[in-house]
Amino acid sequence: MTVTASAPIEDPTCGVALQPLTGFLAPRWWPTWIGYGLMRTIGALPWSALSALSRVLAVIAWYAARRDRRVTLVNLRLAYPDKTERERRAIARRHFRSLIYSLFETSIVWFDRRKRLEKLTRIEGLEHLTQAQSKGKGVLLLGAHFTTNEIAAGALPQTGHAFDVMYKRSPNELLNQLALRGRLRRGGRLIPSEKFVEMLRALKRGGIVLYAPDQHFDGDGYVTVPLFGVPAMSNPGTTFIARATGCTVLPFFPRRLADGSGYVMRILAPIEGFPSRDGAADVAIYHGLIEEAVRAAPEQYLWSYKRFRPRQGEASPYHRR
Repeated sequence: MTVTASAPIEDPTCGVALQPLTGFLAPRWWPTWIGYGLMRTIGALPWSALSALSRVLAVIAWYAARRDRRVTLVNLRLAYPDKTERERRAIARRHFRSLIYSLFETSIVWFDRRKRLEKLTRIEGLEHLTQAQSKGKGVLLLGAHFTTNEIAAGALPQTGHAFDVMYKRSPNELLNQLALRGRLRRGGRLIPSEKFVEMLRALKRGGIVLYAPDQHFDGDGYVTVPLFGVPAMSNPGTTFIARATGCTVLPFFPRRLADGSGYVMRILAPIEGFPSRDGAADVAIYHGLIEEAVRAAPEQYLWSYKRFRPRQGEASPYHRR
């Protein structure tokens, strides 16, 4: 696929300053630097070697990351009550391997040459994006939190379009700075989640924004909508965004192929009847799309995140019994 050249983007970090990395040399930053160095080294390995390494590291992570293992199993018990415990643990173990793969994918996006990424990824449904852009309005690519998100965002410039990506900043400022530098190599703008207004401006200008609002949300206006049959406090903001900007909403879901040969990024057709006047109904449609995508590769959804946190005063499923 031919990628068209684009002009430099003004303020690609949306006001987030790129700080000199020499300011992060104190000992408290050393673990982050070590992890960064390992990622850079791993990214240079052949893909076949990474596949084998992922199996070994996934076993180590399964026994070492006890908290993440417990959260993953709680989520899977809630989402799949009809499966046996053995089946759920099998998904959980594959999920840990998927998490390890996500680190490898991040190293490819941040450090590797563009040709390797293009060889590994295939984007389907570009006709939906082209048709949406022809209307002269913005396009909201509605994603979700899969372990493949980093490589999915990194592959989008292959379409020849410029993309803005909404992201949540890490409490580790050095990690933020390293991530900004790695992601900016692929072009486009990075919009931190606290700058929601900037996303609206981009869509009103006819831009394309990648947005994933499927995580726990207890802010003003939250709605409780089942996800995998479990009541989940959710963000109805997509309805507001679409109505405020007139953008076209296109679901966007990545999937790592089972044989480890690469990735398929699917841009789906516009959601029929979206947006409606009912934010909860729109979230229910969105959750249905997530569930359909998860059925294709259940281990690739972010099960290690506490998605089903309750309202204040209710018992949490993540508390130890």
